[in-house]
Amino acid sequence: MSVPEPFTDLEIETADAGFYENYSVPIALISKGIMVALVLWALVFPANANSTLGSWNGRLLEVFNSFYVVIVGLFVVFLVIVAILPSTGKRVMGTAGEKPEFSNFSWFSMMFGAGLGVGLMVFATAEPLGLWGSNPEVVAGAVAGNDPESIQSAYRYTFLHYGFHAWAIYVVTGLSLAYYAYTRNMPLTIRAALTPLFGRLMNGFLGHVVDVLGVVATILGVSVTIGFGVSQFIDGLYAITGMEWIMDLGGEVPTPSKVGLIAGLVVIMGLSIISAVSGVGRGVKYLS
Repeated sequence: MSVPEPFTDLEIETADAGFYENYSVPIALISKGIMVALVLWALVFPANANSTLGSWNGRLLEVFNSFYVVIVGLFVVFLVIVAILPSTGKRVMGTAGEKPEFSNFSWFSMMFGAGLGVGLMVFATAEPLGLWGSNPEVVAGAVAGNDPESIQSAYRYTFLHYGFHAWAIYVVTGLSLAYYAYTRNMPLTIRAALTPLFGRLMNGFLGHVVDVLGVVATILGVSVTIGFGVSQFIDGLYAITGMEWIMDLGGEVPTPSKVGLIAGLVVIMGLSIISAVSGVGRGVKYLS
């Protein structure tokens, strides 16, 4: 039985010129519209947004908690198998004879900076301390929170978030995008990785939905990272310089003030924009 040729005829209409040159205008505008709506909702109706989003988050955790733990474990097993098999482990993500654009050191630096960065700096201490008091084993009643017996489970679930399992998620996603973009010369989008499942359906409305969800999820993930980063940046700046105008000193514990958070956000966003506009080969590489 002959194996059918893989579907590679992915068509995404992009702008020929202007601000959105080489990008899909519908995907960009819809993604921006969703993000603006979410931001306005949180600003104008913060209590409603907090309760609604918190409820959705609780439902998602209730339904998908076990699925998440199981699937990331399967990701690790899958990647180990892919790496061990000679036919896949030695495969180059690109055309035959093509040399890597970056050295291993530069590539590792960028992956480490983008994959962990602020998250590791903020939660290296905070996460195990938080999980010491409450983690799945504590909730299940197997051990008591904040006791010596719960230390091991606290670090176990911290490792789940920052160890091989977390990297397995990045690698599976990265391999999917790299294989179709650089080996099969398809657009560098999430929908390209789903063409083996959905084929030509990725050329239509379903493909747009996939890409919009990918953009929105990425922006939300980055915004959380930047949010923690700004707060940490202001705390650290205050500890080093003692500048009181960036902190709210009225409570029991000093916390970043609104003025400080806005100032920190402007600085970090400015550096991020400069880095991104400079391109991966310059800004992102040198900063990492």
